Amino acid sequence: MHPVLATALAKICQERDEKSYSASLDAVSAIVRHFGEVNLAEVLFSEIPRTVPFELVAELFDLLAWQTNDNGASMARTTEAWLREGSDSRKLLIALHLEVYPFVDGGEMERVLLPLAKTNARVSARCMALIHARRSASHVG
Repeated sequence: MHPVLATALAKICQERDEKSYSASLDAVSAIVRHFGEVNLAEVLFSEIPRTVPFELVAELFDLLAWQTNDNGASMARTTEAWLREGSDSRKLLIALHLEVYPFVDGGEMERVLLPLAKTNARVSARCMALIHARRSASHVG
């Protein structure tokens, strides 16, 4: 793993309990400077060893949204493509544990996540939790 990436992950681990990410944001900014923004989610996915917990990778992706010129839109589209493909459980877990709902449209989210929930036991509960949370949020106020 590239040192700039290892540093960012280490900083996130140090700051995650307090949700105070000042050093992490600096380290994540260095990732963008080093790797650029083009195809960033795929580049990082290939760079980060599978031994790094998916939750930590999702947290990194969340912080990257604050550092990219498009506020993470390109990375979100990539993770949505991962959900549509539905073939790599690690990619699915990362995409399903971001701070934002996958897909701008709730109906599209359900069309993608419901089949995943039926066919992939590893992500089924998370898919259903996101669907129920979004439905509940849309009925509030």
